[in-house]
Amino acid sequence: MAHTVILRMTSGDLAIKSRQPCASWLTNIFLVIVTIIFASTANSIAAAPANSLHPRPFVPLPPPEVKSRGAILIDAETGRVLWAHNPNRELPMASTTKLMTAILFCEHVSPDTIIVAGADAANTHECSMHLKVGEKVTAHDLLRAMLLRSANDSAVAAADAVAGSVPQFVKLMNIRARQMGCTRTHFANPNGLPAPDHYTTAHDLAIIAAAAMRVPRIRNVVRLLRARIHRSIDKQDEIMVNHTHFVGHFPGADGVKTGWTDAAGHCLVGSDTRGGWELISVVLHSPNFVKETESIMDYGFHNFERKELLPAGATVATYHVAGGTASTVSAIVTRPLYVVVPRAARAPVRFYAQPGVVQAPVTAGKFIAVGEAMQGGTDLATVSLAAASTVDLPPTSSPVRPTMSDAIRLLLTSALVLVSLVYGIRITSAAQSARRRRRGIEAGLRSDDRAGPRYR
Repeated sequence: MAHTVILRMTSGDLAIKSRQPCASWLTNIFLVIVTIIFASTANSIAAAPANSLHPRPFVPLPPPEVKSRGAILIDAETGRVLWAHNPNRELPMASTTKLMTAILFCEHVSPDTIIVAGADAANTHECSMHLKVGEKVTAHDLLRAMLLRSANDSAVAAADAVAGSVPQFVKLMNIRARQMGCTRTHFANPNGLPAPDHYTTAHDLAIIAAAAMRVPRIRNVVRLLRARIHRSIDKQDEIMVNHTHFVGHFPGADGVKTGWTDAAGHCLVGSDTRGGWELISVVLHSPNFVKETESIMDYGFHNFERKELLPAGATVATYHVAGGTASTVSAIVTRPLYVVVPRAARAPVRFYAQPGVVQAPVTAGKFIAVGEAMQGGTDLATVSLAAASTVDLPPTSSPVRPTMSDAIRLLLTSALVLVSLVYGIRITSAAQSARRRRRGIEAGLRSDDRAGPRYR
């Protein structure tokens, strides 16, 4: 309860107090000051519980205003789209192309492999690390030149190392894009130099970037501000500097890649991780790629939050098992399930397990179904469900070995069948002979009847 102190003083009171001695007057002033201080303290103490019971309401940030031709923000783990502007518009992407090149390069070439530059790489123009024909560099250093300096010749050298030629490598790039679900992406080269059939979308590029950031070798490179590489020829050009203007300048920024051509404009794929939660943003053909990326990231981290819905090992469903030694098996999530939800949302998050029947045999830890987290009508995350235990097939019946009595019984039965068969044949044969003799006698009698009058 707040306390309010009201001081009332009449003219008579004032006249009386004015005739009091000086010491008494000072005492009264002191008491008034103490009373005011006490009242102020009481007000602050009483106000504290009231504020704690009524916290300030959450005020969301408005959507970012961007002038990019295409832009998007996604949750790096689930791929859920948190905000987008023309996310499916097909646009050139310049050197952000090198993210796909880096993925394939890391999958096929180990970090300590020595790459020898060929003529194709040495003759690549625009931004480069100025490779010379025959120059040797490790795959690790080539990757750093590709992702930090955005060297076009390093991307060509990487393509040659993986597939033997740029055209063959481009085929691999397009195959991998389709495998990732990037249906509006087509690569014509490994570095992003202008080409008529070289394009992507903000959404597709965000998917590729999220996949790239799951590769430790790539993640460890794109977070660097600079790196020194080792070269066999051009030893004066060994410092590779990160050109994103985002990493090292914004809280949580840890990647990923810039790009620029006349046709593509300024492009930036950004990664920002706060409290273990990573968001991926893309801006294509942006007039202010760094500022727009920062405003998009601020919007995402302010308006959304990441929550653990299920811990690893949580049982979420029970399935009937067909043809197994057990009739049911429990389904579990093998890793923690996190969901990203709007901070202002009030609808509950629900988890649904795919219905069905599991066929035996079932192995513990192996996939058996799919689960889905939903909030209202929004799909938050999809997760694989595994069997909590093993369910085997029933043991097959082993053959019964015959005993001596079984053998004798079988022999007697066989002999009886044989005897019955022989006697049956004999009886049948005798019956047939008797019928033939009877038919012969009857035929003779009929013949005698017909011939009688003729001989009489």
